[in-house]
Amino acid sequence: MGKKYFLVTAGGVDKKGIVFNLTKILKKYGFNIEDSSMILLRHTFSVIVILSHNTNFSKTLLEKFHNELKIFMKNSGMTADIKSISSKDMQEYREEGMVYLLSISGADKPGIVNSVTGILYKNGVNIIDMETKSSQKTSPPAYYMFLEVDIPKRIKIDKLSRELKVAGKKIGVHISINKVESAVL
Repeated sequence: MGKKYFLVTAGGVDKKGIVFNLTKILKKYGFNIEDSSMILLRHTFSVIVILSHNTNFSKTLLEKFHNELKIFMKNSGMTADIKSISSKDMQEYREEGMVYLLSISGADKPGIVNSVTGILYKNGVNIIDMETKSSQKTSPPAYYMFLEVDIPKRIKIDKLSRELKVAGKKIGVHISINKVESAVL
């Protein structure tokens, strides 16, 4: 039998040792970390991990793993979800167009993410990666948003850039868009 894949998402208040103790359980049960993203957001820690396993789990072994994971999460003050993923859904992402970086900055307020992602969605743009930061060190608080996006070849970049900049003016943020050179990836 081929590999089995799982998606684990977890989060909670940050404590030292979360990654070490989580990966100790994964290693104990023979999981390989295929891809992961782990990040400290203020004083909370979030984990997204795609796991693979080469053997067919017995129901008993899978229950033991789930129980040990639940105990770890409870002791760490975290919540977690684990989901089986099909081999088809595990194929690496392939760009359909060109990869661009968007940078957004301005005063923090509700609706920035919705406004920008709405324009991207309406134009068929796929978000590959997105990060936002709000800084309380300034008054008003500053907001930064960074996106890596896949823009279909049929989209005119100049038109999309103008549309984003017009929306940016309406919501009081600066938006820039730059092509990623393939050597960077």
